[in-house]
Amino acid sequence: MKSAINQTSAIKLILQTQTHQDFEQQQQYGAMIRSLSREKSAQIRDWQLFHNAVPLESIAPHLNLENLKASWAYPRGILDGIGLRLRNSDASLHAALAPEGMIESLIFEVLEQIRVESNCPEELKGCRQNTQTQFIAWMQQFIASGGVEGSIGLLLATIFSTVWMKLNSQPMPQLMQDIVEATRAGIAENMGPLLVKLKANRNDQEAYARVTYEIIKLVSGLIADEYRNNPSIRTKRKNQSATHLKIEWVPPHAGKIATDFKSPANHLSEQRYLLKKSLEKYHTYNSSYDTEDEAKKKIRSAQLAIYQDELNQEIAKQNIPWAKLIRIYQQIFSSQLPRRWQTTEAEGLLDRRYLTRAVTSPLQSPLYKQLATSSKINARTTLLIDCSGSMKEQRVKIASCVDSLVRILEQAGIKTEVLGYSTSTWQGGRPFKEWRKNGQPPNPGRLNERAHWIFKDFDTSWRRSRAGIAALLRPEIYAESIDGEALIWATERLQNSSDNRYTHKMLILFSDGCPMDRATIEANGEEFLKNHLLQAIAWCEQQPNLQLWGCGIGEELRPYFPNRLSWDHEIHNLSENLMNWAKELKNVKAK
Repeated sequence: MKSAINQTSAIKLILQTQTHQDFEQQQQYGAMIRSLSREKSAQIRDWQLFHNAVPLESIAPHLNLENLKASWAYPRGILDGIGLRLRNSDASLHAALAPEGMIESLIFEVLEQIRVESNCPEELKGCRQNTQTQFIAWMQQFIASGGVEGSIGLLLATIFSTVWMKLNSQPMPQLMQDIVEATRAGIAENMGPLLVKLKANRNDQEAYARVTYEIIKLVSGLIADEYRNNPSIRTKRKNQSATHLKIEWVPPHAGKIATDFKSPANHLSEQRYLLKKSLEKYHTYNSSYDTEDEAKKKIRSAQLAIYQDELNQEIAKQNIPWAKLIRIYQQIFSSQLPRRWQTTEAEGLLDRRYLTRAVTSPLQSPLYKQLATSSKINARTTLLIDCSGSMKEQRVKIASCVDSLVRILEQAGIKTEVLGYSTSTWQGGRPFKEWRKNGQPPNPGRLNERAHWIFKDFDTSWRRSRAGIAALLRPEIYAESIDGEALIWATERLQNSSDNRYTHKMLILFSDGCPMDRATIEANGEEFLKNHLLQAIAWCEQQPNLQLWGCGIGEELRPYFPNRLSWDHEIHNLSENLMNWAKELKNVKAK
């Protein structure tokens, strides 16, 4: 257990670097996929493909997003292939028909991708050429990396290339044809009629899948015969290691964590019900020691003044263009009000109410009306800071970013709140001691003393709350972290801050990784706090008019945040950070 705890604690090191350039590239690639697929929900998060807010688990290996950075790959072909998959394949039907097993699911997925790519519209000649180039490049890489050295790998390469040539009416490079020719000749009698059926049914996904099942059955039989002819266990293992591991493929649902409440197959009401039940499973052993305090009230006035002076000096060094940034953030958060008529204008459309005056006094100017447009800012933003021990090293930079962002947002007309979360003690404190005293009953729930900090509330101006924000520099508040509870707490405060249902609300979480409370993890397992955080994220996504953002989130949790802000350790200029965030906020609003 100790090793597991150490492994978890190693995740929370520092706010994770994600450059603005990386964000922009993912946004660009996501836009290309959405353009071709016509699926507005398709996006790339942390180089993982998401569709309808959930990861697309089943995708052909030659379209793996990791291949975008490979020297042999053709990136545009990967993106176009994904777009065609979302456009020409029914995801729910595909999931329902997909077989289990490593080889079976791989064949099913690749053949379905060949089908959708072969159905590329005639007018999209460039797209067709891109996908064909990428498929051939992948096959060549598979052969070059030794994928056909084993009999199973050679059989798979033969099946894939033969189906691809039949459906696309295109030849493979001669070298590839030479490599698979003997195997293709050996299965031609059985495979020939199936190829004809595949091409005849390529516009019918379900009928095509039935033929694919026949091919899977054929391949399974050939593999079984191969093992019968080589009964040695050593030979079996050699064949497996020489073939299965040459293609990076994980069958759908393998190793999937318990987040069924986000399944797109469920109705919205059913999703909410499942999520509610999942959240109810989370419990605390003793919450009587939990605290919620204004951070500045826990610090001596003299020490708080020192923190505030340190923060002022750090920000003063940055030479931030306040006026420019305020204008930019105003444009991002402003919303157009319904257009209305503005009367008594000197020009425009003639106002019917003044028809008589138009005849009797045509030279009078206020006879016209115009449609006037106006904008209004009706938004609230909460900044939630992870005050775990691993964040302590970056507290000056975090406090500078938070103070500057709050100043800009307030002067742009946006109300803000700054909150934080940690624990009052390390390794459990009083609840943990009580649990041990009572015989250590299983599954006790959270065993630490939760500490929620208020650095600034919505009703306090930025100028009056600067001392509170400076309290972020106090090292003693940084301990362990219970992220899921804090996220729900901050969201509820944000939702209750305004009764106006048209208010746009944004919650930005600054964190460096997974929740970390050693006592709770030791008693409940590694996934207890992490799963609750994932459920809290899903719950936030269901809240009306609420947008959740993550900044500095670690790689393990980053894909679960629908929106993220960049955090680049190489950037020491605060102005550049604030400008990058504005661009990232604007990109999401423009979707």
